[in-house]
Amino acid sequence: MEAIQLTQALRAAMANGQTYEEYSAMNKAMAKKGTTTGPQKPSYIEYTKLSAARISRWEKTYKPAQSTLENITSRTTPSEHWLVFSETWCGDAAHNLPFIARLAKHAGVNFRIILRDENKLLMDEFLTNGGRSIPKLVRLNDKFEVLITWGPRPTPLMEQYTRWKSQPEFDNKEWTLFAQNWYNKDQGASLEADFIELLG
Repeated sequence: MEAIQLTQALRAAMANGQTYEEYSAMNKAMAKKGTTTGPQKPSYIEYTKLSAARISRWEKTYKPAQSTLENITSRTTPSEHWLVFSETWCGDAAHNLPFIARLAKHAGVNFRIILRDENKLLMDEFLTNGGRSIPKLVRLNDKFEVLITWGPRPTPLMEQYTRWKSQPEFDNKEWTLFAQNWYNKDQGASLEADFIELLG
């Protein structure tokens, strides 16, 4: 995609994307109805139910330190935009979006979420190791030019995933349990550290 096309696509994505509150409500509503974004696979529906529970828990329990919020605010401007690709069935999204939304809200940043599978052409501009990994955050300036990207998970967990994935006996179910426990123990600290470094 050429630079002008990319800028136009990003501008449109921000205009048409969901607020975090809209996305969260959609996820929870789908969980109650037994549906999901993307293909209506039984596994995706179950993941969406898990995501709704995780989102609800983090919305209630995540309390970043005031110093963290001030640090993030000092490194951003109200005129910038944060765009995130996601899907309701994505476990990493459920753990990270409540954190990102809280930071964006405090900093006064325009934050929107779009669905990956409905925006594949744009998603393909922000691949991670050749894959459409989510959540993927794209930080834009007031001209909708790309400043940085982040995702799909905090740096320490990304490093763990790389090690796990390199093993011949890699088991995705075991990894999912490990990641769940990791997020519960970390409580957003690693994401905060990532953002402080990246936004700097």
